[in-house]
Amino acid sequence: MRIEQYVVDVRRQHTGESLREARLRLADLRDWSELVPTAKDSEQARLESNLLEALGCGQGVNPLGVSEVIPCTDQLELRLESAEQFSSLLPLLPYKDRRRTQHGVLDLRAYASRQGVELTLGRTAAGRVRVLGPAGCDLAAILDAHRTATEEQRYEPLWTKDTSHGPMPRPLRRSTGTPSKTTKPVDPHSVRPYLASGLLRRLHLWPSLIASSTVTFTSQPHATGLTWTVQHGVPHHRPVHNASAAAALTDTVAGPGLTLDADSHHCDHQQCVQTFASGQLTVRTTHASNPHSVQRPGRARANVLSTFLSEAQPPASGPEQTSGGHVLQLVDPWGDDRLDAAKQLTAAWAQQELRTLVLRVDSSSNRPGETGSWKRARLTGGKGAMFTKYAEFGHGDLEAAIARAREEFDHVIMIKRQWTGLPLAGLSPLADDHIVVAGGDFDRTTKTTRIRAGELRRTTIPLTPAESAVAWLNRHLARVPFAEVPLTGLVLWCAPDERGPNAFDTEVDVELARHGVPVLGRLPRTPRRSPHRTVLDRLPDERRVFETQQAMQIRSCFNPPRENAEVFLATLREYAEC
Repeated sequence: MRIEQYVVDVRRQHTGESLREARLRLADLRDWSELVPTAKDSEQARLESNLLEALGCGQGVNPLGVSEVIPCTDQLELRLESAEQFSSLLPLLPYKDRRRTQHGVLDLRAYASRQGVELTLGRTAAGRVRVLGPAGCDLAAILDAHRTATEEQRYEPLWTKDTSHGPMPRPLRRSTGTPSKTTKPVDPHSVRPYLASGLLRRLHLWPSLIASSTVTFTSQPHATGLTWTVQHGVPHHRPVHNASAAAALTDTVAGPGLTLDADSHHCDHQQCVQTFASGQLTVRTTHASNPHSVQRPGRARANVLSTFLSEAQPPASGPEQTSGGHVLQLVDPWGDDRLDAAKQLTAAWAQQELRTLVLRVDSSSNRPGETGSWKRARLTGGKGAMFTKYAEFGHGDLEAAIARAREEFDHVIMIKRQWTGLPLAGLSPLADDHIVVAGGDFDRTTKTTRIRAGELRRTTIPLTPAESAVAWLNRHLARVPFAEVPLTGLVLWCAPDERGPNAFDTEVDVELARHGVPVLGRLPRTPRRSPHRTVLDRLPDERRVFETQQAMQIRSCFNPPRENAEVFLATLREYAEC
């Protein structure tokens, strides 16, 4: 299956979107590293958290009676099955009773639009949700009827579009240790709201895991925030234990990327309980009393779930079970293009059913949540996998991290901090191959400027391929001791529409190889301010074929794993002593 169709199917499993609309929205994404966008603003996440709580116990053919979820970074669109689900949202609308006591969600506004009802939250309407009903259902009339009923009780509606916001809250004073009687309680939905937002945006995940299953969401106050419980009901002929839920929730490309709590799995014949995100989410799977036996006609989702879940975690295979375990270090002494090159190479190899990892080595310890586990970078649609990971150079055990990566991946690309000009710090003996990433623009002419008889004279001198190669080495590899330290070769950037070197560049490649740095391949450089897409994102077919061919050509030049580690380290030490 082509990657374009595969990612559409996976997204539809989470959101319930139509095939056509899912294709259009995925095409607009910068890349496919996050198939379901995350809410950009905290007010957007807080609004979605309130909606999940209000809809949490709804029933219908679809989860909670929501037939479709359309997520964007700055808004969300919900299509409901009936007016009953919309009525459950009405208690969220703010109003004042006869005692001037305010109820509902502060700063929530609701008004009718051409397609449904718009809900906005915040003084600047940073949170925005559009609610749509089924054909023939007038949600605007229901909203007007609710306003009339509220006014008949002599209550004051505060949700209308023209309602002014209250005064800005006073700045918080330094705590004296005793709570003030006038201090308003903190809205629990404003504390860690992104968990509930991620669940609502992936509402259709649960029936995709197990057909004909049901789901409800409930919340409980905990400290200043909320803890959520997902009640997943499965048919009686299915076992309650289901590892797919944990795999989908911990996924970082299509799923919300939650962390599974250690020793949190408690399972028997009656129920299966798992907790995530330090106890903030509990998933309880039981046998449903009334499982859904029918599905909405014409909206069946493609059955690619098993392939998607097989990519959720890297395989736990030992070194004796894999023929890979190769470590490549990319070096870019003048810039930071090596990360883009690493993503392009690992994506192309992953599409060829290889397990790949981009290992970013950093000397700082300010990434506590990123140094512990692998993070999937792209979907592959096959047996391959593409992951990323951070490793600490100064505080962590880099050698142990690379040893583990060798066991679980076919190819590891290591990116070791910014180049410092010191080969002992910039080059790692733990890698099997070392490749320099640089621009592939070879000069064909050079200029001289002189003053003769009071006149400024500029002369253009043509360069031979040999002279162009020397000029390129002096410009790009002046900080790399390529003549003293053995390097595998070069990966050069080329224009996005280029599909191979011309005759002059080919002759320069020959001269570079004579100097000990052969050109292994070329990769198209993405224009500045453009998406850095890989073969696992939306690319023209011609460019995808070229990048894949170049990546496999580069891979064919690698040395066997662990063959030259001691020799390379001895060479570094010898160079340092000189």
